[in-house]
Amino acid sequence: MSATSDNDVGTSVRDPRDLRGSSDQRRGRTAHSEGNGHRTGPPDRPDAVVGPERARRLREASVGWPSVTLDARQLSDLELMVLGVFGPAPSYAGQAPAGADQIPAPESPPVPTLTVPAAVAADLTVGSDVALRDREGVMIAALRLLALEPAPPTVRLVGTVEGLELPSHPDYPALRRTPAQLRADFADRGWTASGTGAPWAVWADGLLHTADVGRIRALTRRGKHCVILAPVGGADPADASHHLRIRCLIAALNAIDTAPRPAEATLAHEPFASEAVSKSGTRGRSGAAQHSRHAGPEATAPAGDGQARGPGHGPGEGPGGHHSMLVLVPVVPAGQLAAPREPAMSATSPGGLTDEPDAGAPVLDAMAELTALRAHLAEVYGCAGSLTGPAIGAPDAGELAALLDAGAPLPAELTPPGVAAELVRALPPRSRRGLTILFTGLSGSGKSTLAGLLVCRLLERGRRVTLLDGDVVRTHLSQGLGFSRSDRETNVRRIGFVAAEVAGAGGTAVCAPIAPYADVRAQVRAMTTARGAGFVLVHVATPLEVCEARDRKGLYAKARAGVIPAFTGVSDPYEEPTDADVVVDTADLSTFAGVDQVLEHLVHAGWVEAEPQ
Repeated sequence: MSATSDNDVGTSVRDPRDLRGSSDQRRGRTAHSEGNGHRTGPPDRPDAVVGPERARRLREASVGWPSVTLDARQLSDLELMVLGVFGPAPSYAGQAPAGADQIPAPESPPVPTLTVPAAVAADLTVGSDVALRDREGVMIAALRLLALEPAPPTVRLVGTVEGLELPSHPDYPALRRTPAQLRADFADRGWTASGTGAPWAVWADGLLHTADVGRIRALTRRGKHCVILAPVGGADPADASHHLRIRCLIAALNAIDTAPRPAEATLAHEPFASEAVSKSGTRGRSGAAQHSRHAGPEATAPAGDGQARGPGHGPGEGPGGHHSMLVLVPVVPAGQLAAPREPAMSATSPGGLTDEPDAGAPVLDAMAELTALRAHLAEVYGCAGSLTGPAIGAPDAGELAALLDAGAPLPAELTPPGVAAELVRALPPRSRRGLTILFTGLSGSGKSTLAGLLVCRLLERGRRVTLLDGDVVRTHLSQGLGFSRSDRETNVRRIGFVAAEVAGAGGTAVCAPIAPYADVRAQVRAMTTARGAGFVLVHVATPLEVCEARDRKGLYAKARAGVIPAFTGVSDPYEEPTDADVVVDTADLSTFAGVDQVLEHLVHAGWVEAEPQ
């Protein structure tokens, strides 16, 4: 049912043809009456979040509604929507009508869409209300469903949204500010006083290194204030890598106000103004030049006593004397915007893209769409301009990873000492880092024997080791699972999950399942590396005829007799790895020689220290 007053329980309705909206509508801010379910709320409650009474009524009514559980990216989109980033009337857009302009203006990123699996959409009806929930089942918003559009293999949901509350974030509450709160912070710090201009946004989709700090200093030395906007949409508060990134950004923030090194002087001349998108959406040096001409001497000098003071702060400074601040923004980080760029590439387009899409291009380029969203968000958060992408000269992740893997120092020319200290603490040399070693091979290939002996060798060297043997795991972790493809995949995933937890905590997990399917092995690798640990895949490539000749458990005989269906290597395929780090064939190799081969790789790759000669 639909509603337009607090006495009804459905969400308000608009014509779905209006859902895409104009750029003016998306940037506009209008107040809604409490009778319409919306109101201009206190600073801690965005306008798009309904009042407490309306929220209570919607929650009560939702008992009989279908629900959609949002994934991390969808929840981030919804949070931005409820914050008013896409306009004062939140809605999920549908496909543009045939013949309509498919290329939105760069300063007007498209309204998010919501797609769900066809099986979920089958339970939904146009005109009904849907509860949008986070993964814990908390109702974040109510969706009035106006259309269901096929988007194979999914279905696009189109409709209007009423926010009940913002998603909960237990991590770094002091760094999470709504647009209204951040604008108020700017005013309290004196950052928007006459003659100072609004702060500039510096987007940090990755880390900030020495070159990035130098670029921000170039702005602050000209009297500007900077707010570092860190995309954290979809971040798991239990993910150690997420916390490492935020700690590194805090360390970089502290480095911005330290005295610059002599070698850093040239960084002040980086053409940041010509690479930035201003509040008006224009790009070029002229905007900064005009600001320098019309803003007076304060625009090109550090903040002075003539500038407005925030409560308890120095002149134009934040807490601790900072001319910059860090804010976590619920937009998903983009790897493309964290990649180092060459001198000829624009700071708002690290891929070296042109400002305008190619003539006749049917859709906005993905990179241009990302940078347009960043510029739009910076404007919503009250910033005068937006710098996107690393500074010229910033190191790439591979360069830092190689130094960390080897235990080599991170020079200040690459990254500030505070950032280096955080990275070194979280990512010790490979020989002291967590590791998963996955043995894969046919039944009877010698996996378990090799794994068991390797565990002994690693324990002899002082490593903390856990052995997850396939047969043993099935009696505990995977008890009750059969041998269908689905059950075998589940078994390996469970082993991979436990191994990733062990490796993520700094231990070594040695696993020895058959693991016949390449996609599941790749998932196990991804689980471990996501925890910041290492992964080594060992293919025990003993030929089938040798394994079958051994047949110590009599399994091959049963499979040939049809007693065991879908047996790997006989009636079910074994997908040989193409990405193995070590290949061992035990047909003509002793167990001790095979383990030595694995150990040789571990030492060469730095995962195990070489024994003293």
